[in-house]
Amino acid sequence: MAVYAADYKLAKIVASDIQELLRATGHETRLMKAKNWLFEAALNANELHMAEAGFRGIRNKTSETTRVHLEATALLIVCLLRQKRLLEAEPLIAKALKSKAIKDPIRRRDFLQSVTSRFQLESYISAIRDLGTESFSAEAVDAEAIEAVRTKSEEELYSQIAAALPREVIEFVYKVDNAARKQLTVTEVLYLPSPTSIEKKVEQGKSFFASLKLVIWKSLCDPQSEIYKAWYTNGMAQVLSKKYYAIVITSALFDLGFAAKAVAVPATALLMKLVHLTIAWVKANLSSLTWLGDERWKAKNCTGTCWG
Repeated sequence: MAVYAADYKLAKIVASDIQELLRATGHETRLMKAKNWLFEAALNANELHMAEAGFRGIRNKTSETTRVHLEATALLIVCLLRQKRLLEAEPLIAKALKSKAIKDPIRRRDFLQSVTSRFQLESYISAIRDLGTESFSAEAVDAEAIEAVRTKSEEELYSQIAAALPREVIEFVYKVDNAARKQLTVTEVLYLPSPTSIEKKVEQGKSFFASLKLVIWKSLCDPQSEIYKAWYTNGMAQVLSKKYYAIVITSALFDLGFAAKAVAVPATALLMKLVHLTIAWVKANLSSLTWLGDERWKAKNCTGTCWG
């Protein structure tokens, strides 16, 4: 839970307790796995230098043939991509994708699809940094987003996002995608979407929004965040009335240095649609269960896994 909540302080406490237990019993592999979780929490909390040092340490202490080593390598690549250090990441991408730690063909295919997709999302996050300096308010974004929810389809909203992305962002995404593809066999390349999909506007918008969710989900699911408290205490009407969705999106874009209203409005509208669809699904499928309102259910289901 500390990993998904990006709670690095809690993760350190938990990891310390686990370390005492596992070191005493000689379970070094399990200890390294726990440390992967610890530094993944640091990564999610944007403590990139701490996370990078941690993953490098795990790689030094584990065999290249182990799953723990592979996971540390993949997460180290994420750290580097977030800092736009592609040249340093490329040799590690080769090691991760050529690793024999996963021998089962189906699991290896699933790993390749998952990890290359994550690299692509991270390339969007790193490429947009410091490319937008507009000045606008969350209130203005909220008003336009509400209208967009009413009048535009999801595909139109994704296309709007794509139209506002600078060309250099797409070019960087291509570079990361190519760095991964050239490490795969002819058969393995077929597991991935065609590189031409990167050029499709709707797909660009979908990918960018998915990458943005990696940044904003903590605000939505962290029990300490204002939007979570508002939803948990007062329901969806309170969340909408306080413009929390627009605040979450605009804050994330400003923090990334990509203040672009042409992106903020459709992204906020998509977030509104996403959460409403999720709530509708919950009501339709789980309304008969008495534990729907239980805090443990919310904690279990409001994690990073909900947001891609």
